[in-house]
Amino acid sequence: MKLEPKIALANIRRTPFAQISKGLGTYESADLGEAVAKDILDNSKIDPKEVDGVFVGEGFPQAANPARIISNKLGLREDIPALTLANNCVSSMEALAEAARRLVLKEGDLYLALGEESQTSMPFIIKNARNNKKTGSVDKLMKVLPDNLPEGVELRDVLEDGLGDGDTSFGMPVTAEIVAQNYSLTREISDKLAYQSYKRAYDATVEGKYKPYLVPMKTADGEMIDEDEAVMLRKGIVENPSRMDKAMLLFDNPHMSFDQFKTKYGKFIEKSHGPTVTIFNACARSDGASGLIATTDEKAKELGLKTQAYLTGFRMKGVHPNYMGIGQAEASLALLEDLGLKIEDVDQIEIHEAFAATAIGALEEIKNRTGLDWEKKFDEGKINAYGSSIAIGHPFGATGLRLIANAAMVMDHNKDVNRVLITACAHGGVAGAMMIERA
Repeated sequence: MKLEPKIALANIRRTPFAQISKGLGTYESADLGEAVAKDILDNSKIDPKEVDGVFVGEGFPQAANPARIISNKLGLREDIPALTLANNCVSSMEALAEAARRLVLKEGDLYLALGEESQTSMPFIIKNARNNKKTGSVDKLMKVLPDNLPEGVELRDVLEDGLGDGDTSFGMPVTAEIVAQNYSLTREISDKLAYQSYKRAYDATVEGKYKPYLVPMKTADGEMIDEDEAVMLRKGIVENPSRMDKAMLLFDNPHMSFDQFKTKYGKFIEKSHGPTVTIFNACARSDGASGLIATTDEKAKELGLKTQAYLTGFRMKGVHPNYMGIGQAEASLALLEDLGLKIEDVDQIEIHEAFAATAIGALEEIKNRTGLDWEKKFDEGKINAYGSSIAIGHPFGATGLRLIANAAMVMDHNKDVNRVLITACAHGGVAGAMMIERA
């Protein structure tokens, strides 16, 4: 969708992303989103009455409509819409897309778009308990836990279930290995991208490039977290890249041989060459939130907001769930067509690294159809210049707007960058792409 007029983006902010069960583990998702929203309003110095709606992306909402909870806690107008959008890893892109649609339709002049996720808070659940008389209430359930659950009543991990629905798609690590096999991606190329993600994010953090975008948060111990936890925890890898070689393969280990992997998932593997996906070329599990103001050019000027970038178009497009990462290529190419642009017209790419293989597979698909020399572009720092999800982390609902923050940061530090393509894939095969242009 080409946006006419283009959408002004201001006060792009996020929490530091923390490792699951670590620095931000005591916060619920809506607490993280609220902290970012409050910071945005405080720093913009606009009257909260100017906000015409709140849209929140959360991959796996842990409350009934977190957008309304945040809106109420911030004391925004009671008559405004508040909507939570759950589309896995592109949820916050959907939140911004919803704000853009309403701006184009002139339903309002200024919206808060947020993304949030606390993977720490994602619960363990007991599935099918109400279907059995022995476990139909909490009191009855407590009598049979932990050892005497009736047949058919299951203890489940919502986080694990969320990474693969069990009906139409495999878990996300499996889809990454399928992409690596089908696109003949070696472990070496995946490790190269992953290492550079660690190094670029670490260098940018040490140089203070991320600080203008981060909302410091207090930990349970009263300490302040003002840097991405995973980035700093990987300092040892940055200083000693040979550690990449020692990472455990996810599908060639005592739990599953690669031959077993091929037998189990062979229906979707067109060709194979050996295992590639490791714990170091995959993103970390994380908590965090992100957000921004989406408004019209006229409203931004009226309120004295500094427009950091323009959103000029977006597109969502899906592929088969078990080829999940390739959706980034489909969404990106469709968006370019919508905008009447070629890949050569894009100065920078910010691509979500759920796994190195999913990012590279999408770039390979774009290369196959446009001739993009993505490896050259990557080596020149024109793809994920300051690292991405492998290094920074991936709180599902927050990543889309984190990509936009990275795009704005690139434009801050490189005056030759005027147009940035951002793209992310999501469980289920849906992917999103957005075009960000210099203000």
